Amino acid sequence: MVKRKLMHRRNFVKLSGVAGAGLLAGCTGGSSDGDSGGSDGGNDDTTADGGSGGGSSDPIVIGSLQPLSGPFTPWGNAHKAGLAFAIEEINSDGGVLDRQLEIVEADTKSDAAAADSTFRRFVEQENAVATVGPVSSDVGIRTARTAQELEVPMLLHMSGTNQAITPETTYTFRVGLLPAATSMQAQASLVEDAGYSKVGAIIGDYAWGRSVEEGIEEYFGTDVTIEAAPVGASDFKSFIRKFPDDLEMMVATGHPPGSLTIANQMNELGYAPEVLTGPGFPPGVIAGALGDLAFDGGFTHVHNTDVYSDEFAEVAQRFGEATGSQFDTHTAYGYVSGKMLAQAIENAGSADPVAIGDAIRNIKFDTLFANPIEYTENGELKNQVQIYSQLTSEAPSYFPDGDFGFEEQFRTEPLPALPADQ
Repeated sequence: MVKRKLMHRRNFVKLSGVAGAGLLAGCTGGSSDGDSGGSDGGNDDTTADGGSGGGSSDPIVIGSLQPLSGPFTPWGNAHKAGLAFAIEEINSDGGVLDRQLEIVEADTKSDAAAADSTFRRFVEQENAVATVGPVSSDVGIRTARTAQELEVPMLLHMSGTNQAITPETTYTFRVGLLPAATSMQAQASLVEDAGYSKVGAIIGDYAWGRSVEEGIEEYFGTDVTIEAAPVGASDFKSFIRKFPDDLEMMVATGHPPGSLTIANQMNELGYAPEVLTGPGFPPGVIAGALGDLAFDGGFTHVHNTDVYSDEFAEVAQRFGEATGSQFDTHTAYGYVSGKMLAQAIENAGSADPVAIGDAIRNIKFDTLFANPIEYTENGELKNQVQIYSQLTSEAPSYFPDGDFGFEEQFRTEPLPALPADQ
């Protein structure tokens, strides 16, 4: 049932501990030259037996392609911390196939060419059997092609562009963000459930924004006033004034760089929609940018992580006790990626990348999401539930020192996977 509650080189990262992993408070994590510090692995091959599970005590290496500087730094820091915590738990429990997991990490700076080069180095020199972490759409598109060429699986943190997964890609898998069309299908169900008739949207005039526009036109059952703004726009007031004063919902998902500014400027102009949907920002970013408006202004945090589950609370409490930091939706994406890769390696019975890719395609992984993670042949999430939450100023019981909590507004029915040719 739909639920609604609307408004009111070889330098490995030795994961013997996760304290000090950077989160959202401005620390960038990682070193500026792309390699994180760590002890030397000392071996030239990840496996001594061609990748099979037995016969080797070498670590199983996972490449981490994180944006640890630049505009996506908060995403990279959160994902990095969650991944590190997952690997620490896995290794403390004996590892996988009687081997430890280790991470080799680099700052991509959200540069697609740099991410491609680093991916290749991870695989060809560091013997990585899988990679995780891309956030920007450009990086996701480029590295998905690299993953296919090298036949090494990659888990996307975000990269919601439809173009990241195509009929030709079978080694790239979404985790934290549904593609634009599926997200608009989800938001259309929110509009229908709430009975809204006065809906507006501001999109960026580029591929992601236009994909959101196409999704609105395909799935929304009510007329939506759509305004296209330049990607680099900082003043949206002329666009906002074109909407009726009694607007019920604003879709700012199609303009990720401007969505928080749109929220602030709508408030300045006296607009108070019940819901304003943005992109998948880490909640700490929302709270930091909007202040009190984050808790009382209708800005909606969109996420796949089910922060209302007992399992989430248990992991969040362990994380808080170990690191002194708040576990959130994006920290969870890193955690889920690490745990799911471990399960795929276990299911494959091998550290061979092709076998791991096959295992991910066939996985049914019950985790911190509302539904188990399952994939199509091309790596699109299927039967996932998208959740919409209002941030609250009350810290959660599992981390009393937290800066925010969550109040559920809406969750979708399980959503069908987007066909790879769309």
